[in-house]
Amino acid sequence: MTLEVISAKISAIVHATEDIDRVLQALSRVFPDGSLPSKAETRRFNGHYGNEIRIVDLSIRGAPARSFLKYLWKSLASFDRASILNALDKHLDPGGGLHLRLDKEEAFRGILRMKEQDPIKIHLSFRKEIKSDHDPNQGIKQLLESLEHS
Repeated sequence: MTLEVISAKISAIVHATEDIDRVLQALSRVFPDGSLPSKAETRRFNGHYGNEIRIVDLSIRGAPARSFLKYLWKSLASFDRASILNALDKHLDPGGGLHLRLDKEEAFRGILRMKEQDPIKIHLSFRKEIKSDHDPNQGIKQLLESLEHS
């Protein structure tokens, strides 16, 4: 079974105390060419105490999503890649989507590192090349491992 990435959704919360331009800059550093591939959509909400919270969303499909995953995977430290592969089931949703969370502050510095708190959230969707009874988790694991050698 061969899988390919068909889309990537990238989002980040911008708290009232944060500069949206700085968060957009952190988001841009997650992409291969260091710039946002599409216009970011921003949604505004009010927090529990009435403070403004914004969510910035980006979506990419097709070839840009595939090169995004390749760049992201190669940019992660080997211990982060190993951690994801060793606990892959914790990063997958029931539909076979892969969820990753990156450190927003480190991304601003150009360092891609996994972090659960106040992250840049990434959701990757995959399409199977051939219908198969094989475990999709195994297919995603094989795809990620192959990226290390490409």
